[in-house]
Amino acid sequence: MPRIRLVVTVVAIGMGVVVAGAQVSEVKPILRDVRLVTDQMLREPSADDWLHWRRTYDGWGYSPLKEINRHNVQQLQLAWEWAMDPGSQVTTPLVHDGVMYLASPNSIVQALDAATGDLLWEFRDEAELPRCAGRCGAWRSTRTRST
Repeated sequence: MPRIRLVVTVVAIGMGVVVAGAQVSEVKPILRDVRLVTDQMLREPSADDWLHWRRTYDGWGYSPLKEINRHNVQQLQLAWEWAMDPGSQVTTPLVHDGVMYLASPNSIVQALDAATGDLLWEFRDEAELPRCAGRCGAWRSTRTRST
């Protein structure tokens, strides 16, 4: 649960920094319509949004949308693809108001237009942190841990 809140917080802060730092005319139309995520939205997400790692607080992990079913699933085709930075990929994309947020290895957060795959904004943390090398799941901190 804390990791989900961290990801949602990072995305919300990133959106605020990007939108606040840009002139209104520079903000892409899809970003002008993005609403702030409320506690109520997190408790009862819209069918069109995926705001948690498993979509809901109870970890349901299924979409309530009905457009795809066993009769038409074989007709699905690739609409777009996105290459992420190298490293261990364990992220679940979050979707809100038509924007898909991706967290990638090496402290990268990207926002994509979920319909087209176009990059809307990107944040690359340039802090002096150890780079993700080899097994990123076994990330080593410079802090001492007690065992």
